[in-house]
Amino acid sequence: MNRLAGWRVLLPRPSSRSSRLIGLLGAEGATAQAIPLLAFEPPADTGALDAAVVDLARGGVDWVAFTSVNAVDAVLDRASALALHPAVPADTRVAVVGPATARAVRAAGIAVDLMPESGGSAATLAAIWPAPGEHPRVLLPQSAIASDTLAVALRARGFQVQGVPAYRTVPLPPPSSIAEDLADGAFEAVLLTSPSTVAALAGLPVAAGTVIGAIGASTAAAVREAGLALTFTAADPTEQGLVDALAAVAAATPAATPAPEEGTS
Repeated sequence: MNRLAGWRVLLPRPSSRSSRLIGLLGAEGATAQAIPLLAFEPPADTGALDAAVVDLARGGVDWVAFTSVNAVDAVLDRASALALHPAVPADTRVAVVGPATARAVRAAGIAVDLMPESGGSAATLAAIWPAPGEHPRVLLPQSAIASDTLAVALRARGFQVQGVPAYRTVPLPPPSSIAEDLADGAFEAVLLTSPSTVAALAGLPVAAGTVIGAIGASTAAAVREAGLALTFTAADPTEQGLVDALAAVAAATPAATPAPEEGTS
């Protein structure tokens, strides 16, 4: 059953990161377009990141926590540039926020030790983190504008958390045709998968009635802070959960009545 037949959905993210979500939407009958509204670049000064990556490769931390695919890519890119192999020693534990980040870690040949069953937020990851014991040192590479939710929660439990800016976001203007379609209501929905994409979307006119969906609580909070009208937050903060939540909205939305063809009544 095509629960999203006829729906055109905008994904403000690179197509290289969207193939699975596009496939899930397509399987439900939707037409999805992935358009990057942000570029991800190294920090202007990579000194702190480089020092942290060297320390990680030498076994200087007990845990490394990845809260996004971008953070994984940033650490692996700097490790490669610095000729550090492996980037993460076998005895360093690896925590990830959700399935997409886990796939990026595993694709690099690195094992995942900790991931919440209902992934998608720093809060859910913090909630399942084991006690520090003899392993209190945590490296947390993140966006330069990332929330400190995970770091604060772990420090409150006695961990020594080193947060380091691993990448920065740079806004990208969308193609004029996409901006026009968004303003004119040609997209039935926009799906947001991270807080960083929200700021980019907030600078664009969005037609009234466009469904705006967030993958999880942190993204939903960013939507509200940006003054956008949030339609739903996925109960399960995964790509499948996002599609299921959109399908539920579609089921409750009356189908538009096609205009009669010219010459008929």
